[in-house]
Amino acid sequence: MTREQHKAVQDALGFAVAADADGVLRAIRALQYADRQRGNPTAVAQALTAMQALAKRLLRIEEDYATTRAAIARLEVANARGGDYNLRDLAAELERLGIDLKDDYDHADDLARAAESEAL
Repeated sequence: MTREQHKAVQDALGFAVAADADGVLRAIRALQYADRQRGNPTAVAQALTAMQALAKRLLRIEEDYATTRAAIARLEVANARGGDYNLRDLAAELERLGIDLKDDYDHADDLARAAESEAL
């Protein structure tokens, strides 16, 4: 997504609140209900509101994706120019940019422990 596209979407969404994980499921259910109840203005309005929240969540995901790509590119270019950056540096850079991977580290650690115990 270009910066211009991102701004246009952000402007269109205004102050819509991003859906949380449960909100994604609620948005899908609201859409399904509105599809069955097309003549019900309340159902349609609820579906539209839910979709704005879902679009806001997708916009945030797009922002994190662009931030992650930019951080990787910066460190890779720095390494190509003689820097000595590693994955720990990438993790610190992402954290500095507001992308928190702590839960992901915990999940990866749990998977690694499970794989180690299976190997025994």
